[in-house]
Amino acid sequence: HLTCPAPMWRYVEGAVVKARASLVMLDLEDSIPRGDEEALERGRENIVKALAELDWGGKLRFFRPRGLELDSGFTDVLDLVERAGAHLDGLVYPKVEGPEEVVLLDEALAEAETRAGLPVGKIRIELLIESVAAEERLDEVMAASPRLAGIILGAFDYFGSLGLSSEQYRYDHPLVMDLRCRMVKAAALWGVPAIAEMTLNYPTRDKTDAQRRAALDECRRDAELARDVGFTGKWVGIPAQSEVVLEVFRLSRERIDEAVELVLAYMRAEGAGRGAVMIGGQMADRATDRLNRGVLYRALVQGQLDHETARELGISVS
Repeated sequence: HLTCPAPMWRYVEGAVVKARASLVMLDLEDSIPRGDEEALERGRENIVKALAELDWGGKLRFFRPRGLELDSGFTDVLDLVERAGAHLDGLVYPKVEGPEEVVLLDEALAEAETRAGLPVGKIRIELLIESVAAEERLDEVMAASPRLAGIILGAFDYFGSLGLSSEQYRYDHPLVMDLRCRMVKAAALWGVPAIAEMTLNYPTRDKTDAQRRAALDECRRDAELARDVGFTGKWVGIPAQSEVVLEVFRLSRERIDEAVELVLAYMRAEGAGRGAVMIGGQMADRATDRLNRGVLYRALVQGQLDHETARELGISVS
């Protein structure tokens, strides 16, 4: 997930057209100072223009409105969905605290879709989990709208909500790790991806070569931790981070080929009337088949498994 400040057209165009990412999110929240109406209007116009005019390739088209605290009337949502909803896949909603907010967001989206002549439910939502309050009501939050397409960890805001005045943020702090595990399990339960947090140390031009390498190494470390815990992807702020994250989360050709062979072998075994069997010297059953099918589902979503093979194996994306 590549996030980009919506008021800056040069960055918007670069993120949408040039950068490699699965999803680009044009941001109206953190990229705009509070009360700066001129920047807000410029950001909205850039989002409409980008959705209507730019070639997004295969990227999902998302934006982030201001949250309920800054925009209690959902004006960002109503304006942009009415004007450009036909080109929009979804939005990332920040600072959600409970299911009541999600219900209000769902209603605002339905109103905007109706005004725009779009099917109600077209626009999907990903929710930023950024506080202890959101963590404690995570199941309710995720159940509040059928539009749910994913959850994203906002680790730094979350850490601040803990009130640990004697602690500085640590990516491996036990409480952050606990939330990561909880989010991965909740995402699995609801059948949506869990997306890991941003790495704020960017390899910017004002840094030395060594500092830039260290920044990308930090991003890689964060991505590998997220992958190993069970996250599906990671939030990034610049294209250089996207390259690292795509590499970390991309399945190896060997693992995909192995999963294909094991699924085919188990299909043959089941067709012959057998349940648990030995394949290549290892026991295989419905549990191991489910794991291998999970690998292939991910490969299909990432464009690493051809659709003909997927159909043969009964793998599909709903």
